[in-house]
Amino acid sequence: MQRLTYLCLGLLLLPSALYAGQVYGSVTSAGHGVARAVIEISCNGAVTSGTTAADGSYRINVPQRGQCTLTLTGYPGRPSAVVFSYSDSSQYDFELVAGPSGTYQIRRR
Repeated sequence: MQRLTYLCLGLLLLPSALYAGQVYGSVTSAGHGVARAVIEISCNGAVTSGTTAADGSYRINVPQRGQCTLTLTGYPGRPSAVVFSYSDSSQYDFELVAGPSGTYQIRRR
């Protein structure tokens, strides 16, 4: 009976150990969603990619946990910001801003 209890507990806890939460939010510029922007989230050397939808929203399942770097790869200067991946979902909304030298930055809203 004790073995069965441990087996059931292990099966219940296994999925939460394998997957961290989802990083989601939006990317806007001048009040409009940034469509089809390629996003990379790098955590501990592993990279997970995704793309914004037509309204600038994104949802990316990040298997790693901890401090990560979110980068918009298709823009000059490769604008990036620090995000955190937890076992639960984390929301990060950004504003894409053009800099004076032709590069871009993202700022948390």
